[in-house]
Amino acid sequence: MSPQKPELHQYILLLLLGAIWGSSFLFIKISLESITPVTLTAFRLLLAFLVMAALVFALRKKIPTGISIWRKYAVVAISGNILPFILISWGELHIESGLAAILMAIIPLSTLVVAHFWTDDEKLSLPKLAGTSIGFAGVILLVGPEALRGLGDSVLGQLAVAVASFCYGITSVYARKSGLTKQDPLVNGASILLLASLMALPLAFVLEAPLQLEPSGRSLLALLALAVISTAIAYTILYYLLSTVGATYTALNNYIVPVAGMFWGYLFLSERYDAEAFIALLVIFIGIVVSQLGRRQKKQENKPCPEAI
Repeated sequence: MSPQKPELHQYILLLLLGAIWGSSFLFIKISLESITPVTLTAFRLLLAFLVMAALVFALRKKIPTGISIWRKYAVVAISGNILPFILISWGELHIESGLAAILMAIIPLSTLVVAHFWTDDEKLSLPKLAGTSIGFAGVILLVGPEALRGLGDSVLGQLAVAVASFCYGITSVYARKSGLTKQDPLVNGASILLLASLMALPLAFVLEAPLQLEPSGRSLLALLALAVISTAIAYTILYYLLSTVGATYTALNNYIVPVAGMFWGYLFLSERYDAEAFIALLVIFIGIVVSQLGRRQKKQENKPCPEAI
């Protein structure tokens, strides 16, 4: 099924997804105060799986049994969970959050390119290119051009976040290309998180010493929030959007992430912003809208004639 033009509730879900993931960087920072990166990833995945598995069981969802689909789940578990979670957690030990926001904004750009070459129904178009570029410019304006001055100060940390962004972009397109988005979003999330946690837990015990850690209550609460809100709930929204409006549109939530970061800072840290910040928000939203221009026209062009029905 070709991606449809987003409706109001899908714009709201995109905003919600960006708001949720915008809080992730705060939770990760707090968790890393007393929990190591791979251990954080492993237990984030495990707790998120337990939440989603409970929902699947309560709603009596059917779990797929074919080997083929579980191979696809394994690919997404590695490329969309284990690798980016570890890379971002490690990268945040070395770079500022403003620069991380810019690097995470690579996701819509990489998704746009990958989707063009890897799909038949999400080809590159002038509105998509223009909207994605406008949104990226809005992100830079939001976090401040001065954040770019940090480029090169910690190359490995920046590279880690950039690679994580590219992993997310590829995974979003792969999920649609492989047909995973035709499955129930809850089932997808639970299945992928099961495999991801089964792979990440042994990795944590090999690379780190989880049982020797003494996590603070603050870090544990942040870990719980990461698992339930930023993973379990977010993944349900993610796979619904991928299945209905496509990878390119869904990836635009990453332009909302720094916006959400501003909101959480205002709400919980009493941070205040100047006029440029609000101009940046407007630019980002304009970029999202521009990227979707032409979908309605294309949909009308592809609509069968009454005589052909």
